[in-house]
Amino acid sequence: MSMGGFKRHLMVLSAALFMIILSSCGSELVDMKSCTVDTGISEVRGIVWEGRTYVPFCVIEKSDKGRQIGYVDGDKDDKISEYKGYPAEEWLVGWMKWDGGAMLLKEENVTEIPEGLTAEYQ
Repeated sequence: MSMGGFKRHLMVLSAALFMIILSSCGSELVDMKSCTVDTGISEVRGIVWEGRTYVPFCVIEKSDKGRQIGYVDGDKDDKISEYKGYPAEEWLVGWMKWDGGAMLLKEENVTEIPEGLTAEYQ
């Protein structure tokens, strides 16, 4: 193999390795846990992730969800995504592939509510 052919071969292998590494970074989905949250009026299903508890806030359009970051209780059909434009430490979106809507979940200590949202759960 000529030196030029070797360099080309090495560049192709390097690019392929870089693409494999890049595609695997950040794509790991987290298995989050469900919990029961007593609102004082009723019990609702919340999510526990990294020591934070998220409670249902309101129904939103699926188009408002961001990148999927996890699933719930080992069920890969029970998906959790970021809320478009907001930190996952404060807001999550729960959704199912075959269901039309999505549930916005608020970390229980968040007090600043994005404009246009109204709590449907207390």
